[in-house]
Amino acid sequence: MEFSNLSIHLSSTFTKDEFEEWVVLCWSIWLARNHLIFCHTISEPHAIVARAANAVNSYRDNVLQRGTNKSINPKTPSPGWQSPPLPWYKVNINAAVSSKEARAGIGMLIRNSQGEVMAASNCREISTDNIEFLEALAIQKGIQLAKDIRSVLAITESNSLNVVNLINNKIHNRCEVGWLISNIQEALSSSKSTFQVNHTPRSCNEAAHHLAKLVICNSKERVWLEEAPTEISAYICKDKSR
Repeated sequence: MEFSNLSIHLSSTFTKDEFEEWVVLCWSIWLARNHLIFCHTISEPHAIVARAANAVNSYRDNVLQRGTNKSINPKTPSPGWQSPPLPWYKVNINAAVSSKEARAGIGMLIRNSQGEVMAASNCREISTDNIEFLEALAIQKGIQLAKDIRSVLAITESNSLNVVNLINNKIHNRCEVGWLISNIQEALSSSKSTFQVNHTPRSCNEAAHHLAKLVICNSKERVWLEEAPTEISAYICKDKSR
């Protein structure tokens, strides 16, 4: 049976969700084939399936988010960053990707209950089509930065809902990021500090996002203590004024 005929047959046999998953799995297999032919890299079967699952879940999350946004009054302003309660610190992290440069940047920003910067850091990573891996890596690095400055109580915020749910065991581990999630969970459970890992909207994470974008064109990892780069000062002032 030709692929086109098989697709027509399955579209009438599968449910809508099942058919979507099958189509994306076919795409993931096709992508792995292209990597083998043109890049001479072999993808493991579990990685092919995990990539398809990530794509489907990201698509459904975006559809759900758009539906939620449509139900909100367009005049309602987007939520903004909120300072943590005393004596907590808040760790905002973000990963930014430049497909043109084939690079990714990670930004970490730690602030106190007054909105004052306690520490900031960014570093460049090799770009990957698995953005959830980069977001999980950003959380891991953000937690380590909080430990380095001896933060005892810290709320870590990421705008990657799937990664936050994975860390908090609200959804099952995915193969491609499972080992990294396990490392994060182990670091949290063995730490003398108390950490919370929460989801936050993109509009509450602007400073960390722009901090991540800064490093895409700069390979040098940087750390700031009790200050932040001037390039993101406007976003920090905006957050403090809320």
